[in-house]
Parts: sequence; structure tokens; C-alpha cells
Amino acid sequence: MQFKAVIVDDEQPICDEIEYLLKKHPNITVEKKFNHCFDALAYITENKPDVLFLDIKMPGISGLDMAKKLSALSKPPLIVFITAFQEHALEAFNTPAIGYITKPVTEEKLTSIIQKIRNLLARDHPKQPHQSNKICVIDNGKILPLNKQDIILASVSERDVYIRTIHQQYTCNLSFKEIETILSDENFLRVHRQYIVNLDDIVEIIPWFHGSFVLRMEGNQQENIPVSRTKVKLLKQLMGLK
Repeated sequence: MQFKAVIVDDEQPICDEIEYLLKKHPNITVEKKFNHCFDALAYITENKPDVLFLDIKMPGISGLDMAKKLSALSKPPLIVFITAFQEHALEAFNTPAIGYITKPVTEEKLTSIIQKIRNLLARDHPKQPHQSNKICVIDNGKILPLNKQDIILASVSERDVYIRTIHQQYTCNLSFKEIETILSDENFLRVHRQYIVNLDDIVEIIPWFHGSFVLRMEGNQQENIPVSRTKVKLLKQLMGLK
């Protein structure tokens, strides 16, 4: 299920940082960023995003005033306040906000609130048809449905997407983002912008430069799969490393 988000903060670098962190969550799409509440109000009223990340202290209309105006909509977005001042959080409880994040915004803070967003929005969206447990790949012009659990690795190179099993590598017509979404409910992790790995098929975790790792996978132990530094902590948690 895809959720649409809008970010409003008068500091552009903060807007950009929140967008960067949200991109790590494949089912949330940032549709627009604003530095003023006036423009944001018009856009939200017309386009009806699901979620709004909103700075409280804004020039002109404050974030608190904007939230009160949005509450008059037939379907207002879920609002997450962003604030540099802990005391403003108390004011947020007089609005329809679902929570707040104090600056600086971090991946850990966002992940916690995003889980709450997912739970709230899931109640308002009808259930999707059951998704197949297979991904279709191309082999000599034929379309082969592969079981997800048979996939060891997915990778992308110059927009070409590849799916690897223990026996063979295939091409796939889906985008890498679509592959990530399909595998998000399984035992897979995007460890790098070019690689998604099956955690059950990791055979070696090798310490690398600057506190990172490279992985070696079942069926192809000669190739080093890099782990981005931003994913090291999560990988260690999932693999039970201290």
C-alpha cells in the first residue's frame, strides 16, 4: 500500500533531509515540499495527501494554525509535527496531529512514527488482493514465475534489474523499487542502493572499510556485496550482531 506525503518546513535543508530519510521506506512517496504554509494549504486541499510532516514554527501562518484549518477538510491528512522546541509539543495535542518529532530528525524517530502511520492508514484503506508469492523473470524469451524464497539476491545496473537464484541469474521487467516493495514483507533487506539480499542466504559477513561490511551469498561466494554505512546498524540487528 502506497502512502502520499507532503513536507512543510521553512528550512529547505530540513525538508530535504526528511525526504531523504523517507525514501528508505518504499511505501511512502514524498509528493511535494513547501517552505510556506499558504502554498501548502492550497496543494493539500486539492491533492489530498495521506500524511503531512509539518514544522510548528513557521512564518505567516504557524504550523498549529495550519493544522486547525486542515481539520475542516472532509478527509484531512494525518499530521506529524516537526519542532525544535519540546514545549511546542504540548500545543500539538490541541490539534488533530497524530504525533510529533523533535529536531534533529533521525531515521530512528521517523521509523517509529511511520509504523503508527501505517497502522492508522491501513484501517482506512480496503485490503488489496492477496499478492502472489512469486516474481516473474525472463529466461530466453520465456516468462518464469520464481518463488520469493528461492531468490538469493536482486540487483540493478544501469536500470537493468537482475534476480539471482542459487542456479542462475535472470533479468526482470519490474523496476528495482517495485522489486523492493514486493520483497518488503519477506526476509529481504536492501543493503545498498544496488542490492537487495535474502538474509537467509548470507554465508559470510566481512568487516570492511569505515565500519561497513561486504556480504558473500549462497551460490556465488566469489562476489562481494557492499553494505551501505546507513544500513550497517539495521543489518547487525537483524543478524543478531552486537
